[in-house]
Amino acid sequence: MSYGLPVLVSDIPANKEVDLPHERYFRCGDADDLQLKMKLLLEKGLSDTEKQDMRRVIAERYDWNKIADQTIEVYKKAIFS
Repeated sequence: MSYGLPVLVSDIPANKEVDLPHERYFRCGDADDLQLKMKLLLEKGLSDTEKQDMRRVIAERYDWNKIADQTIEVYKKAIFS
């Protein structure tokens, strides 16, 4: 996603947190639904706007420096509590 590539993910709770468009999720364990969603994605493609939006969201939410800082804060709270 950070490269603006289309993704399909199962509808498990961890993946739903990414907040993708509905058509980017397939029912977990449902190969037929995955096949359908893959076909639709290949037919539709990915607009430049959607690519830019995906890159922006990933950069904002999943910045490794920010994640590292948050992890360090959790460790500090655990140690000093």
